[in-house]
Amino acid sequence: MEKEFYQYPVHLSRILQNKELSLCGLGESISQNLQLIIISHHGEHRYNRTFGCEIWDMDFDLIMSLKVWEEKLRKSLEHSILDNEKRIEKTDIEVRISEVEKVFDNAKYASVKRKVDIFIKASIVETGETYRFNTDLYLSPVSYN
Repeated sequence: MEKEFYQYPVHLSRILQNKELSLCGLGESISQNLQLIIISHHGEHRYNRTFGCEIWDMDFDLIMSLKVWEEKLRKSLEHSILDNEKRIEKTDIEVRISEVEKVFDNAKYASVKRKVDIFIKASIVETGETYRFNTDLYLSPVSYN
C-alpha cells in the first residue's frame, strides 16, 4: 500500500466539521514541498530558517548576467532541496530565464516580466523511481509605455 500524505494546503476547517483532511501520494507530496521551497524566502519559517531559496533576494537584481542569475538560483535550490526534501536524491536542476512581454487590452502600456522555468529530475529514495517536477514563475513586474 502506498503511503499517504496530507495534501497542501491543509484546510483546517474540515477538522472543525469532523471531516478527514485531504490526502495525496508520495509524488504529489514531494511536488508540493518543492513548490513551497521555491516560493518561500529564507528565514520565513520560524522553525527552519534554511527552508526556501534565494529567488526573492534576486528578483529585481539587474546587475548580474542571466547565466549567472540562473546558476545562483540553481545552486540555492540545490542546497535547499538537499536540506529540506530527503525523499529524493541524485537531483538534477535546470533553471531557464526568459523575458515575457504582456500588452494589456485597453491600456497604453506593456508589462515585461522575467519568466523562470525550473525543471527538476531526481530519484525517489524509497522506490528508486525517476521523479520529475517543473514549474514556472513570473517575476519583476516592470511596466513601460
